[in-house]
Amino acid sequence: MALLPVLLLLAVVVTVSFGGVAARRSPPSRETAVAAARAHATRTAVAAVGLGLAAAVYVGVTQLGNSAPGGLGVSALLVPITFGIVHTLVLGVGELTWPRPHGEVRRARLVHRGLLDAAPRRLVRAAIVAAGLTAVTLLGGVLLADPSGRRVTLGAATASPFPGLFYGRPAGVGLIILTALAAAVLWIVANRPAVATEDDRLETALRAASAHRVLRVAVGVPLVVSGGLLFVGGNALHSVASSAGSAVPDAGGMAAALLGMVALLAGVVSCCLPAPSVPADAPSVPAG
Repeated sequence: MALLPVLLLLAVVVTVSFGGVAARRSPPSRETAVAAARAHATRTAVAAVGLGLAAAVYVGVTQLGNSAPGGLGVSALLVPITFGIVHTLVLGVGELTWPRPHGEVRRARLVHRGLLDAAPRRLVRAAIVAAGLTAVTLLGGVLLADPSGRRVTLGAATASPFPGLFYGRPAGVGLIILTALAAAVLWIVANRPAVATEDDRLETALRAASAHRVLRVAVGVPLVVSGGLLFVGGNALHSVASSAGSAVPDAGGMAAALLGMVALLAGVVSCCLPAPSVPADAPSVPAG
C-alpha cells in the first residue's frame, strides 16, 4: 500500500505528458522537419526533467513521516529511482509522438539499427560499469548483512544502516524497472521514422541526442543509488571494524565509503551531461 501513491502519480504523469506531447501538430514541410524535431526533443527533455523532479519531490515529501524501522532509508532510495523512472517514461512518450512530416515526397532509408547503435560509446561503457558496481554492491550487502538485512555485525559490534536485503530488494526492483524502461525507449529511438532531410548527419545527430538523454539518467541513477549504499555500508563496516579492533574490514570499509562517494558524484554528473547539439537543417534551394 505504501507504493500506491507512487503508482497513481506515475499514471498521472504518463497521461498528462502523453496528452501534452501528442497534441503537437506535425511539421508541414521537409524544410522545417529538422527544426520541428529539435523543438520537439527540447520540449520533451524539459518535460522529462521537470516531471521527474516533481515526482521525486512528491515521493520524498510523502515519505518524510515514515517512522518504520529503516523506512527513511528506503524512501531515500526511492527518490532518485522515481526520478529515473518518470524521466524515462516521459522520454518514451516523446519518442512515440515524434513529429512526422507532411508532404507528397518522403525518403525512406532502409537501415538496420541496433538498440545501442545511436548511443554514445562513453555512456554505453559507463552503463556497463554502473551495472557491475550496482550488482556487486547489492550482492555484497546481502552477503555481509546480518539476518535483519539492515545491520552488519562483527563480533559483539553492530552498526546500521547497512545495505542488506532490506534495502537491496527495493533498490534492485526499482533499478530493474528503470533498466527495462530505458531499453524499451532506446528500442523506440532506434526504430522511429527518420526525419525528412537531405543530410544524413542530421538524422544521426537527432537519434544520438535522444539516446544520450535516455542513457545519461539510466547510468546516473544506478550510480547514485549504488554509491549511496556503498558510502553508508562502508561507514557501517568501518564502525564495527573499529569497535572490534579488526584492521582488514576497517580498511575495506573506508575504501568502500570513498568509492561510494565517487560513484555518487559521478552519477550526479552523468544526469547533468548535456545532450549532443543538433544543427539546424539548411532550407532546400529550388532548382533553376
